[in-house]
Amino acid sequence: MVTPVLVWSRRLFWAAMVLTLAVSLWDYGGRWHTPGHYLRNLVMLGLYWGPRIAGPFLLGWLVLRVCQTTGWRRLVPTLGAGFVLMGLWASLVEPLWLRERTTMVSGAPVGASPLRLALVADLHWGLFVREGDLRRLVARLNALDVDAVLVAGDWVHEPPLDLRGGLAPLAALRHPVYGVLGNHDTGAPGPALTEPLREALRAHGVRLIDGERVTIRGWELVGLSDLWGGRPRQDIRQLWPAPAAMTAEGPPRLALFHQPDTQDLLPPGAVFLAMAGHTHGGQLWIPGFSPWWLRHTNSASGRWNGLYDTPAGRLLVTPGVGLVGVPARLGVRPTIDLLELRP
Repeated sequence: MVTPVLVWSRRLFWAAMVLTLAVSLWDYGGRWHTPGHYLRNLVMLGLYWGPRIAGPFLLGWLVLRVCQTTGWRRLVPTLGAGFVLMGLWASLVEPLWLRERTTMVSGAPVGASPLRLALVADLHWGLFVREGDLRRLVARLNALDVDAVLVAGDWVHEPPLDLRGGLAPLAALRHPVYGVLGNHDTGAPGPALTEPLREALRAHGVRLIDGERVTIRGWELVGLSDLWGGRPRQDIRQLWPAPAAMTAEGPPRLALFHQPDTQDLLPPGAVFLAMAGHTHGGQLWIPGFSPWWLRHTNSASGRWNGLYDTPAGRLLVTPGVGLVGVPARLGVRPTIDLLELRP
Protein backbone atom coordinates (compact mmCIF):
# COMPACT_ATOMS: atom_id res chain seq x y z
CA MET A 1 0.00 0.00 0.00
CA VAL A 2 1.36 3.40 -1.01
CA THR A 3 0.78 5.91 1.79
CA PRO A 4 0.88 9.72 1.51
CA VAL A 5 4.13 9.76 3.54
CA LEU A 6 5.76 7.40 1.05
CA VAL A 7 4.52 9.47 -1.90
CA TRP A 8 5.89 12.68 -0.41
CA SER A 9 9.23 11.08 0.48
CA ARG A 10 9.60 9.99 -3.15
CA ARG A 11 8.67 13.46 -4.40
CA LEU A 12 11.22 15.05 -2.10
CA PHE A 13 13.90 12.71 -3.43
CA TRP A 14 13.18 13.62 -7.04
CA ALA A 15 13.09 17.33 -6.15
CA ALA A 16 16.51 16.87 -4.54
CA MET A 17 17.76 15.19 -7.72
CA VAL A 18 16.65 18.21 -9.76
CA LEU A 19 18.46 20.47 -7.28
CA THR A 20 21.55 18.26 -7.58
CA LEU A 21 21.57 18.76 -11.35
CA ALA A 22 21.15 22.52 -10.96
CA VAL A 23 23.99 22.79 -8.43
CA SER A 24 26.24 20.59 -10.58
CA LEU A 25 25.64 22.82 -13.60
CA TRP A 26 26.42 25.90 -11.49
CA ASP A 27 29.59 24.27 -10.13
CA TYR A 28 30.68 23.20 -13.60
CA GLY A 29 31.55 26.68 -14.83
CA GLY A 30 34.86 28.46 -14.31
CA ARG A 31 37.04 25.33 -14.19
CA TRP A 32 39.94 23.84 -16.06
CA HIS A 33 38.55 20.89 -18.02
CA THR A 34 40.37 18.06 -19.75
CA PRO A 35 39.68 18.48 -23.50
CA GLY A 36 37.08 16.01 -24.71
CA HIS A 37 35.85 15.10 -21.21
CA TYR A 38 33.37 17.88 -20.54
CA LEU A 39 30.34 15.63 -20.06
CA ARG A 40 32.34 13.30 -17.82
CA ASN A 41 33.13 16.18 -15.50
CA LEU A 42 29.46 17.11 -15.23
CA VAL A 43 28.60 13.51 -14.33
CA MET A 44 31.35 13.44 -11.70
CA LEU A 45 30.07 16.67 -10.18
CA GLY A 46 26.64 15.04 -10.01
CA LEU A 47 28.22 12.13 -8.12
CA TYR A 48 29.79 14.67 -5.74
CA TRP A 49 26.65 16.70 -5.03
CA GLY A 50 24.14 13.83 -5.22
CA PRO A 51 25.01 12.19 -1.88
CA ARG A 52 25.06 15.59 -0.19
CA ILE A 53 21.70 16.80 -1.51
CA ALA A 54 19.63 13.80 -2.60
CA GLY A 55 21.29 10.97 -0.68
CA PRO A 56 19.47 11.47 2.67
CA PHE A 57 16.09 11.72 0.89
CA LEU A 58 16.74 8.51 -1.04
CA LEU A 59 17.72 6.72 2.16
CA GLY A 60 14.60 8.01 3.92
CA TRP A 61 12.35 6.89 1.07
CA LEU A 62 13.85 3.39 1.10
CA VAL A 63 13.59 3.08 4.89
CA LEU A 64 9.91 4.06 4.73
CA ARG A 65 9.37 1.40 2.08
CA VAL A 66 11.01 -1.19 4.34
CA CYS A 67 8.78 -0.15 7.22
CA GLN A 68 5.59 -0.22 5.14
CA THR A 69 6.08 -3.54 3.34
CA THR A 70 6.04 -7.12 4.59
CA GLY A 71 7.48 -10.48 3.66
CA TRP A 72 9.73 -10.93 0.65
CA ARG A 73 8.71 -7.50 -0.69
CA ARG A 74 11.02 -5.98 1.92
CA LEU A 75 14.08 -7.54 0.31
CA VAL A 76 14.62 -5.01 -2.50
CA PRO A 77 14.21 -1.81 -0.43
CA THR A 78 16.29 -3.36 2.38
CA LEU A 79 19.14 -4.12 0.00
CA GLY A 80 18.74 -0.68 -1.57
CA ALA A 81 18.87 1.07 1.79
CA GLY A 82 22.02 -0.86 2.71
CA PHE A 83 23.68 0.07 -0.57
CA VAL A 84 22.74 3.75 -0.20
CA LEU A 85 23.98 3.79 3.40
CA MET A 86 27.33 2.34 2.30
CA GLY A 87 27.50 4.93 -0.48
CA LEU A 88 26.84 7.78 1.95
CA TRP A 89 29.59 6.45 4.24
CA ALA A 90 32.04 6.20 1.35
CA SER A 91 31.13 9.66 0.05
CA LEU A 92 30.61 11.73 3.20
CA VAL A 93 32.52 10.04 6.03
CA GLU A 94 35.58 8.08 4.95
CA PRO A 95 37.06 10.76 2.62
CA LEU A 96 37.21 13.10 5.65
CA TRP A 97 38.49 10.45 8.09
CA LEU A 98 42.13 11.45 7.77
CA ARG A 99 44.65 9.24 9.56
CA GLU A 100 48.36 9.39 10.35
CA ARG A 101 50.50 6.31 9.71
CA THR A 102 54.00 6.14 11.20
CA THR A 103 56.76 4.12 9.53
CA MET A 104 60.22 3.81 11.04
CA VAL A 105 62.94 3.17 8.48
CA SER A 106 66.20 2.15 10.14
CA GLY A 107 69.64 1.37 8.75
CA ALA A 108 70.60 4.87 7.65
CA PRO A 109 74.33 5.38 6.97
CA VAL A 110 76.49 5.99 10.01
CA GLY A 111 76.55 9.66 10.88
CA ALA A 112 73.23 10.47 9.23
CA SER A 113 71.00 12.71 11.30
CA PRO A 114 67.58 11.38 12.36
CA LEU A 115 64.94 12.80 10.04
CA ARG A 116 61.16 13.11 10.39
CA LEU A 117 59.09 13.67 7.26
CA ALA A 118 55.38 14.02 6.55
CA LEU A 119 54.49 12.53 3.18
CA VAL A 120 51.20 13.19 1.39
CA ALA A 121 50.15 12.72 -2.22
CA ASP A 122 47.22 13.12 -4.57
CA LEU A 123 45.61 16.19 -3.03
CA HIS A 124 43.51 16.48 -6.21
CA TRP A 125 42.11 19.88 -5.28
CA GLY A 126 39.33 20.60 -7.74
CA LEU A 127 36.22 18.55 -8.48
CA PHE A 128 35.94 16.65 -5.20
CA VAL A 129 38.52 18.20 -2.84
CA ARG A 130 37.63 21.77 -1.96
CA GLU A 131 39.37 24.69 -0.24
CA GLY A 132 37.99 23.71 3.16
CA ASP A 133 39.49 20.24 2.77
CA LEU A 134 42.89 21.82 2.08
CA ARG A 135 42.58 23.96 5.21
CA ARG A 136 41.86 20.88 7.34
CA LEU A 137 44.84 19.06 5.83
CA VAL A 138 47.14 22.03 6.48
CA ALA A 139 45.96 22.20 10.10
CA ARG A 140 46.80 18.50 10.61
CA LEU A 141 50.21 18.92 9.01
CA ASN A 142 50.99 22.00 11.10
CA ALA A 143 50.29 20.01 14.27
CA LEU A 144 53.03 17.50 13.43
CA ASP A 145 56.63 17.64 14.64
CA VAL A 146 58.45 17.06 11.35
CA ASP A 147 61.43 18.50 9.52
CA ALA A 148 59.63 18.87 6.19
CA VAL A 149 56.44 18.08 4.30
CA LEU A 150 56.78 16.19 1.02
CA VAL A 151 54.03 16.08 -1.61
CA ALA A 152 54.30 13.29 -4.19
CA GLY A 153 52.31 14.91 -6.99
CA ASP A 154 48.77 15.22 -8.34
CA TRP A 155 48.01 18.54 -6.69
CA VAL A 156 44.87 19.18 -8.76
CA HIS A 157 41.99 17.53 -10.60
CA GLU A 158 39.94 19.80 -12.90
CA PRO A 159 40.28 22.74 -10.49
CA PRO A 160 38.77 26.24 -10.62
CA LEU A 161 40.57 28.66 -12.92
CA ASP A 162 41.95 30.70 -10.01
CA LEU A 163 44.73 28.33 -8.98
CA ARG A 164 46.52 30.86 -6.81
CA GLY A 165 43.40 31.74 -4.82
CA GLY A 166 42.19 28.17 -4.41
CA LEU A 167 45.56 26.85 -3.26
CA ALA A 168 46.03 29.72 -0.79
CA PRO A 169 45.64 27.47 2.30
CA LEU A 170 49.03 25.93 1.46
CA ALA A 171 50.68 29.23 2.33
CA ALA A 172 49.83 28.60 6.00
CA LEU A 173 52.06 25.50 6.24
CA ARG A 174 54.69 26.12 8.89
CA HIS A 175 57.12 23.44 7.67
CA PRO A 176 59.29 23.56 4.55
CA VAL A 177 57.33 22.01 1.68
CA TYR A 178 58.92 20.14 -1.22
CA GLY A 179 56.98 18.50 -4.00
CA VAL A 180 56.87 17.12 -7.51
CA LEU A 181 54.14 17.17 -10.15
CA GLY A 182 51.96 14.17 -11.00
CA ASN A 183 50.24 13.01 -14.16
CA HIS A 184 47.08 15.08 -13.49
CA ASP A 185 49.30 18.16 -13.13
CA THR A 186 51.01 17.61 -16.47
CA GLY A 187 48.12 16.82 -18.81
CA ALA A 188 48.47 13.03 -18.68
CA PRO A 189 45.47 13.16 -18.42
CA GLY A 190 44.35 16.61 -17.47
CA PRO A 191 44.07 20.19 -18.73
CA ALA A 192 47.11 22.21 -19.80
CA LEU A 193 47.68 23.98 -16.48
CA THR A 194 51.25 22.95 -15.61
CA GLU A 195 52.90 26.37 -15.77
CA PRO A 196 50.08 28.27 -13.98
CA LEU A 197 50.15 25.55 -11.32
CA ARG A 198 53.89 25.89 -10.86
CA GLU A 199 53.50 29.64 -10.42
CA ALA A 200 50.64 29.24 -7.92
CA LEU A 201 52.55 26.73 -5.80
CA ARG A 202 55.69 28.85 -5.86
CA ALA A 203 53.66 31.85 -4.70
CA HIS A 204 52.54 29.90 -1.63
CA GLY A 205 56.01 28.76 -0.61
CA VAL A 206 56.03 25.30 -2.17
CA ARG A 207 59.32 24.29 -3.78
CA LEU A 208 58.89 21.93 -6.72
CA ILE A 209 62.01 19.79 -7.20
CA ASP A 210 61.30 17.83 -10.40
CA GLY A 211 64.76 17.10 -11.79
CA GLU A 212 66.48 18.81 -8.85
CA ARG A 213 68.16 17.92 -5.58
CA VAL A 214 67.92 19.69 -2.21
CA THR A 215 69.46 19.06 1.19
CA ILE A 216 67.40 18.49 4.37
CA ARG A 217 69.36 18.09 7.62
CA GLY A 218 72.27 16.47 5.83
CA TRP A 219 70.10 14.21 3.64
CA GLU A 220 69.90 14.71 -0.12
CA LEU A 221 66.36 14.72 -1.53
CA VAL A 222 66.03 14.17 -5.27
CA GLY A 223 62.84 14.90 -7.19
CA LEU A 224 61.87 13.10 -10.41
CA SER A 225 59.26 14.21 -12.92
CA ASP A 226 56.18 12.13 -13.66
CA LEU A 227 56.42 8.82 -15.51
CA TRP A 228 53.63 9.77 -17.97
CA GLY A 229 53.80 13.56 -18.16
CA GLY A 230 57.50 14.19 -17.50
CA ARG A 231 60.99 12.95 -18.37
CA PRO A 232 62.14 10.87 -15.41
CA ARG A 233 64.73 8.91 -17.44
CA GLN A 234 66.44 12.17 -18.38
CA ASP A 235 66.28 13.31 -14.75
CA ILE A 236 67.91 10.06 -13.65
CA ARG A 237 70.73 10.35 -16.21
CA GLN A 238 71.51 13.82 -14.89
CA LEU A 239 71.18 13.04 -11.19
CA TRP A 240 72.71 9.56 -11.15
CA PRO A 241 75.67 9.80 -13.53
CA ALA A 242 77.45 6.89 -11.83
CA PRO A 243 76.28 3.25 -12.12
CA ALA A 244 75.31 3.26 -8.47
CA ALA A 245 74.40 6.28 -6.39
CA MET A 246 74.85 4.94 -2.87
CA THR A 247 78.52 5.27 -2.09
CA ALA A 248 80.50 5.84 1.04
CA GLU A 249 80.93 9.48 0.07
CA GLY A 250 78.23 12.12 0.05
CA PRO A 251 74.98 12.45 1.98
CA PRO A 252 72.41 9.65 2.15
CA ARG A 253 69.91 10.01 -0.66
CA LEU A 254 66.11 10.10 -0.75
CA ALA A 255 63.91 10.28 -3.85
CA LEU A 256 60.43 11.73 -4.37
CA PHE A 257 58.28 11.00 -7.41
CA HIS A 258 54.64 10.43 -8.25
CA GLN A 259 54.27 6.94 -9.70
CA PRO A 260 55.64 3.87 -7.87
CA ASP A 261 56.86 2.23 -11.09
CA THR A 262 59.39 5.05 -11.48
CA GLN A 263 61.40 3.14 -8.87
CA ASP A 264 62.23 0.49 -11.48
CA LEU A 265 64.07 3.09 -13.59
CA LEU A 266 66.62 3.78 -10.84
CA PRO A 267 70.01 2.04 -10.73
CA PRO A 268 70.64 -0.59 -8.03
CA GLY A 269 71.25 0.90 -4.60
CA ALA A 270 70.24 4.35 -5.82
CA VAL A 271 68.41 5.48 -2.68
CA PHE A 272 68.03 4.82 1.00
CA LEU A 273 64.31 5.50 0.61
CA ALA A 274 62.05 6.59 -2.25
CA MET A 275 58.51 7.94 -1.82
CA ALA A 276 55.55 7.88 -4.21
CA GLY A 277 51.74 8.11 -4.42
CA HIS A 278 49.47 7.83 -7.49
CA THR A 279 47.62 4.61 -6.57
CA HIS A 280 45.33 6.00 -3.83
CA GLY A 281 45.78 2.53 -2.30
CA GLY A 282 42.89 1.51 -4.55
CA GLN A 283 40.59 4.24 -3.12
CA LEU A 284 37.65 1.78 -3.19
CA TRP A 285 39.00 -1.49 -1.85
CA ILE A 286 37.21 -4.49 -3.34
CA PRO A 287 39.00 -7.75 -2.43
CA GLY A 288 40.22 -9.57 -5.52
CA PHE A 289 39.21 -6.83 -7.96
CA SER A 290 41.21 -3.88 -6.59
CA PRO A 291 44.65 -5.59 -6.80
CA TRP A 292 43.92 -6.64 -10.39
CA TRP A 293 42.74 -3.14 -11.29
CA LEU A 294 45.75 -1.45 -9.68
CA ARG A 295 48.22 -3.74 -11.42
CA HIS A 296 46.67 -2.97 -14.82
CA THR A 297 46.19 0.78 -14.35
CA ASN A 298 48.45 2.26 -11.67
CA SER A 299 51.38 0.00 -10.82
CA ALA A 300 52.45 -2.93 -12.96
CA SER A 301 55.02 -3.73 -10.27
CA GLY A 302 52.25 -4.39 -7.74
CA ARG A 303 53.33 -1.70 -5.28
CA TRP A 304 50.34 0.37 -4.21
CA ASN A 305 50.37 0.91 -0.44
CA GLY A 306 53.09 0.57 2.19
CA LEU A 307 56.83 -0.10 2.39
CA TYR A 308 58.57 -2.27 -0.22
CA ASP A 309 62.13 -3.54 -0.71
CA THR A 310 63.43 -3.12 -4.27
CA PRO A 311 66.84 -3.42 -5.96
CA ALA A 312 67.08 0.38 -6.07
CA GLY A 313 66.29 0.71 -2.34
CA ARG A 314 63.20 0.88 -0.16
CA LEU A 315 60.01 2.46 -1.49
CA LEU A 316 57.12 3.90 0.52
CA VAL A 317 53.85 4.26 -1.39
CA THR A 318 51.24 6.44 0.31
CA PRO A 319 47.50 6.00 -0.39
CA GLY A 320 47.16 9.78 -0.61
CA VAL A 321 44.56 12.14 0.76
CA GLY A 322 42.36 13.07 -2.20
CA LEU A 323 39.85 11.60 -4.63
CA VAL A 324 39.71 11.01 -8.36
CA GLY A 325 37.29 9.20 -10.66
CA VAL A 326 34.55 8.90 -8.05
CA PRO A 327 34.13 11.13 -4.97
CA ALA A 328 34.41 8.27 -2.49
CA ARG A 329 36.79 6.12 -0.45
CA LEU A 330 35.98 2.72 0.98
CA GLY A 331 38.41 0.72 3.07
CA VAL A 332 41.29 3.09 2.22
CA ARG A 333 41.31 6.11 4.50
CA PRO A 334 43.14 9.28 3.41
CA THR A 335 46.59 9.12 4.94
CA ILE A 336 49.44 11.32 6.09
CA ASP A 337 52.53 9.10 6.22
CA LEU A 338 54.96 10.01 8.98
CA LEU A 339 58.45 8.73 8.21
CA GLU A 340 61.14 8.43 10.86
CA LEU A 341 64.56 7.78 9.34
CA ARG A 342 67.14 6.48 11.80
CA PRO A 343 70.62 4.90 11.76
